[in-house]
Amino acid sequence: MSGVHAFQMWLVRAFASVTPVGSFMRTHWAWPAAESLHFVGLSLLVGTIVVFDLRLLGVGRRIPIAALHALVRWTLVGYAITVVSGLMFLMTEPTEYIYNPAFHYKVLFMALAGVNALTFYATVSRRTLTLGAGQHAPLPARMIAAASLFLWMAVIVSGRLLTFYRPGWCGAEPTGFVATCVPLLPR
Repeated sequence: MSGVHAFQMWLVRAFASVTPVGSFMRTHWAWPAAESLHFVGLSLLVGTIVVFDLRLLGVGRRIPIAALHALVRWTLVGYAITVVSGLMFLMTEPTEYIYNPAFHYKVLFMALAGVNALTFYATVSRRTLTLGAGQHAPLPARMIAAASLFLWMAVIVSGRLLTFYRPGWCGAEPTGFVATCVPLLPR
């Protein structure tokens, strides 16, 4: 068994061990309520990011970039709601996520979107956020905005594909770098 497969099995056990969340999520209304919260959080998160990124790309140039950057607090609220509700799903059905290729891509795209945002703040944010209405964002900021739009759309598509690519049980030892089928857990 590879180190990554062992790590995946450890993750499944760790998330499944949070039994109060799993018990709560299996009640009649908990999963639909968490799904609704996840969608609201995602709407806040991606909605505010899209508006800011579109401004960086030149849409709505009459709006100062700093005015739209003020929405970041709502981005963070949306991110927090999305992470908490997402963790609740993960703690309830860890094998449905840990072995799901769509989840692997979703996590990858989220990580890349985070690196992209950090790149913006580490490189061009000071210069970009001082621009007034009618001014163009610098080319690096526009490139970061385009990457952000692509990455967040990829997160949404990957998240939607989670339900269509449910992992099955492995016939034998999982192959590949990352397991995409559920191995029998040793006792």
